[in-house]
Amino acid sequence: TATTTEGVCLSVECSMNHNINSDSDDIMQHDQTIERKNIELPEDLGKRSATLLLQEIYSGGCIDTSAQSFALLMMCLTPEDVSRIRLGQFTQYTIMSLRLYKEAFGVEFKLRADESGGKGSDDESDDGFASKRGGGQTVICSCLGIGYRNMARAST
Repeated sequence: TATTTEGVCLSVECSMNHNINSDSDDIMQHDQTIERKNIELPEDLGKRSATLLLQEIYSGGCIDTSAQSFALLMMCLTPEDVSRIRLGQFTQYTIMSLRLYKEAFGVEFKLRADESGGKGSDDESDDGFASKRGGGQTVICSCLGIGYRNMARAST
């Protein structure tokens, strides 16, 4: 975890790759201990996690790529009002989710490419951090929510 001079907290989690085959070449047993070959070193794990964090920062947007489809789903279910979010490069999962949301909820997103990466002077990107954003092209996604309500919840 690191904190920037502006007070923004950045953190990353990464786990080791445990791709071990059951071949005798990959696992050797000696006196009830298991020696594993091709295990990722801690230094390599740190380098890989730092690289992934820097890629997410460079791509821009408000959230990381693994949470894009969840944020878009929440936008679909909001009250009948316009929701907007700035996303970095779409993943294949996000693209398929957009198609599914259109089919299931009838919600169409308006996608507007923001070539400046949020560095423009319009009101939605003028937050004081424009010069510190990533260099990737971002996309402004907006939609009208369906006004989903939980009918099982007791109303007061």
